Amino acid sequence: MTAIEQIPIFYINMEDAIERRDWFEAQAARLGLTVQRVDAVAGRQLPEETLARLKASIRSGTPLGPSEIGCFLSHRKAWEQVLATGAPWAFVAEDDLHLAGGAADYFRSTGWIPPDAQLVKAETTFRRCHMARAGRRAPDGRTLRQLLSLHGGAGGYFLSRKAAQDALDLTRAMCEPADHVLFNPDFGFFNTHATYQIDPAIAVQDLLRRDNKAGFLQSGLAIERRAQSRPRTGKLVREIARPFQRLAQAFRDDRFSRRLNTLFERVDYRL
Repeated sequence: MTAIEQIPIFYINMEDAIERRDWFEAQAARLGLTVQRVDAVAGRQLPEETLARLKASIRSGTPLGPSEIGCFLSHRKAWEQVLATGAPWAFVAEDDLHLAGGAADYFRSTGWIPPDAQLVKAETTFRRCHMARAGRRAPDGRTLRQLLSLHGGAGGYFLSRKAAQDALDLTRAMCEPADHVLFNPDFGFFNTHATYQIDPAIAVQDLLRRDNKAGFLQSGLAIERRAQSRPRTGKLVREIARPFQRLAQAFRDDRFSRRLNTLFERVDYRL
């Protein structure tokens, strides 16, 4: 095991989100972890010309609102701070991330990280994803499996210094949600940076917990995403098409799993 003082932990937090800040730092203190706050970018306060420029650099065609753009810029800011530490690995979290009781073991050493890894996803969104069947033992009796398909969410992930630099380079002229930049094969980064999943996950965002902390659940980003939900026009057509789309996706997933002998399942969260 490679012993270190602690893998640096950066958590993204809006200046006025004091309750979320206090909650996250109290959680870290209980686990004996030191954390560094990243002052989140308030997308709604960005100049219109800045928003227009960033929207023009969206490659996927998916419209992003100001809060989503602010979230993307906040992760870029965290990656810059990762580089500034000079540490070989760091952890980036959003301020509503719940960490399991055994999570502290993952921050006391880098020896558990596979030699070829550039990213390690610590959280789960409870969506099914493709992973390698073979895994390696991780701290706290969990398993590390190579991630082979999209598993969304950027609430908590380990990244190497190289991955932080490469992600910054990639996004100098591109604006997309951070989780798609890192974990979506369509964007290329995922295909060239070996990515692993902690299974069961050691982290989950508050929104996905049954006992979520309703007092700070509604971030500006969550509100914006609801407001940008699809218009009712064409709803009937989408409802008719949805079962066929799901069937087609299930067929593709089954074929992918058979061809590469992957494990296709949802990642659980274990305290």
